[in-house]
Amino acid sequence: MKLIKKLAAGITTCIILSGLTFSSVQAHMMVAQHGTINLVDDGAFMVLSLPVSAFHFLDNSLTELDGSDAADGSDGSDGSDGSDGSDGSDDVDKKIGNISMSNLSIDQNNDGKLSSDELQKHRQQISRIILQRVSLSDATGPLPLQGLIISLASHGSPKQPSDQIIVMGKFKLSNSQDPLIFENQLFGKSFSEQVIDMSVTRQEDKQKQVFQVSANAPSHRLFPAK
Repeated sequence: MKLIKKLAAGITTCIILSGLTFSSVQAHMMVAQHGTINLVDDGAFMVLSLPVSAFHFLDNSLTELDGSDAADGSDGSDGSDGSDGSDGSDDVDKKIGNISMSNLSIDQNNDGKLSSDELQKHRQQISRIILQRVSLSDATGPLPLQGLIISLASHGSPKQPSDQIIVMGKFKLSNSQDPLIFENQLFGKSFSEQVIDMSVTRQEDKQKQVFQVSANAPSHRLFPAK
């Protein structure tokens, strides 16, 4: 039984990697602020180019949120004990003010780009943000994203810092016929980073769909019924 489970796990891994190998070829040609989804059998293989500045902004927000939670739960004072009824906001400002900006961002030197060293240091954090902010959902909810791969948008220079991050992975489909909704909540600071052009291909019937997601409209339904 253990041998069968190991073989099954190995086969699954090979299938994912074979799809991602094809996607990795696409990644080298991926234009900034573009993405592709390739629907094949029970998988949706995604390649997405995301701006580094999106992670910079979210990292600050998450840190502030953590500090806010800690402050709000410090003493629960409403002024009834003779205090001024402070909600702890001053404490939050002090905590955030005591943390240097480099500790709040994946872009540690604040040059607007991510180096290979910065990527390696913050890879786990970047992965967590992607899993929270990029999704493909069916009627039951968000689908699992497997085999997540993160790299710099090198364009032939893998060690060169980049202002874009390439994300690759496979969404496990429950039913290839189910309606799907893609959503991305990672957009950058500049105007050009507020929109991502998406291209979706469905191998079953060779259908192709092109659309945009933006900060104002972050989700889109794939192949809606006519």
